Amino acid sequence: MDPQNTGTIADADGIGRIGDARCGDVIKVWIKVDDDTLTDVKCQVFGCPAAVASCSMMTVLAKGKTIQQAMQLTDQQVAKALGGLPPQKMHCSNMAASVLHKAIDDYQTTRDPAMQTLKITALMNNELPEGLQTEHGLAFWIEVAGKKILFDTGQSDRLLANAKTLGIDLSQTDAIVISHGHYDHSGGLKAVLDAAPGAAVYMHPDAPRIRYSCRPGKPPKNIAMGPEACQKLAEAAAKANVVYTTQPSQIAAGLTVTGPVPRCTDYEDTGGPFFLDKDAQNPDPINDDQALMIRTAKGLVVILGCAHAGLINTLQHAAATSGQKDIIAVIGGTHLRSASEERIEKTLTDLKQFNIRHIAPCHCTGQTPAQRIKQLYPNAYYDISKTATIQPTINR
Repeated sequence: MDPQNTGTIADADGIGRIGDARCGDVIKVWIKVDDDTLTDVKCQVFGCPAAVASCSMMTVLAKGKTIQQAMQLTDQQVAKALGGLPPQKMHCSNMAASVLHKAIDDYQTTRDPAMQTLKITALMNNELPEGLQTEHGLAFWIEVAGKKILFDTGQSDRLLANAKTLGIDLSQTDAIVISHGHYDHSGGLKAVLDAAPGAAVYMHPDAPRIRYSCRPGKPPKNIAMGPEACQKLAEAAAKANVVYTTQPSQIAAGLTVTGPVPRCTDYEDTGGPFFLDKDAQNPDPINDDQALMIRTAKGLVVILGCAHAGLINTLQHAAATSGQKDIIAVIGGTHLRSASEERIEKTLTDLKQFNIRHIAPCHCTGQTPAQRIKQLYPNAYYDISKTATIQPTINR
């Protein structure tokens, strides 16, 4: 009957919106931040009394909290502070904490000084600058917003030596993202978890499954995640340190794993003769293929493992999921090395829909497709075999 903190903030540091007026409640939230603390929170609600009450209570609970404390506030806690909500209102009307998180995410990705720099270092690739060990594998060390993320782990523990050479302390790893379960992206997982046993692992449930590469005239090759990595994952799961990414999953504000990527284009496939059995009777759709999205003030940065779901499928899904049309940086494997000329041409044409300013295709891309991409983006192209570290311009 007496909603608190209604209205708007003209010079808000972050703005969040959730809901759809065509079918239910809409909530919009504005926040002011000073010294990492929410000094003001205001809201506008279009919806039923339960939505109004929920948002009002959220603002009361959030004001004066630090960013970290506010991010831990849940919709369930808001409902409990209200003395409970009718069951039919819990899902449709109690979205207040969720929209607060969106406002904080907006602040951290567009205005927070901590999100104004991004550093990506290749710890493993087929080719790296002189002085670094190489193998057929991929691993990126990502530093942003005070977080240290390892994206993939290469084929073996060689990334440990490269990390030491580059002055990177893997024990500081906050999270490990496994793009998919192939051995060349997960083989170093045991070594990394030994170094950082508390790191959370983000992966699709299909990542550890048995799978093969079956090429004509050659014996089937086991390309699955190795037993040591699987055992280490089981130990991490027992400690609740594994997050299964069956849908987009947030690591921290501005950092989200895509989860499974819809296959929408008519010209992209998994990029190779991948099967779930040695007899090559059951094609492997590689449903565990996923990417990492980093929201910035300039646009989206997308980190790829192999893009088995298709490079364009992945970028379109990332843009739709994040709400950021501009994808300013694309870094990682694109699995175009065996692609037909038709697929390469269509891929290059469709890449133009994104405002890409930094692009670093590597690992499974193939030399010819990489050169074609370089011709398309001569001033935006990075060669990881010559430059292990990439720092995209992401601030305003």
